Amino acid sequence: MKKFRLFVVGTCAVVVFLTPGLKAGFPSIFAPVFLYESEGRRDPFVPLIEKKKLPEEEPEPEISQVTLEVEPKPKEVTRQSEFTLVSLAWGEEETLALIQGRAGAWIVKEGDLIDEFLVLEIKANEGEVILEGVEKIVKLRIRE
Repeated sequence: MKKFRLFVVGTCAVVVFLTPGLKAGFPSIFAPVFLYESEGRRDPFVPLIEKKKLPEEEPEPEISQVTLEVEPKPKEVTRQSEFTLVSLAWGEEETLALIQGRAGAWIVKEGDLIDEFLVLEIKANEGEVILEGVEKIVKLRIRE
């Protein structure tokens, strides 16, 4: 019975002595309790920004497209050009060509553009590159 009284008295003393400390901001062995007083305040779970619905736009009227069929005139195939094929390099996946011109030098692969010319094809085994322009097709060979 003495042990029980000592425990009860000790527990009461701890509670009595720590309660003023809680109010003063001292650390406590008890978990702090937070109460949210919602009277006169907004609901904290309602979003601050509302999504506005945009007015539905009317669909634009369809415009019929007119296609003109023009026969393409044949392009001139030439070996004379401002470009010179300097070298070729190829691997398992792609082939590269070093082409030199008046404006500089380019390392290109199929599909690249040089001025107004498209690198149409690189034939590594034949040492040839084919460039397609608006008016002509240029075949470049490695200079020997």
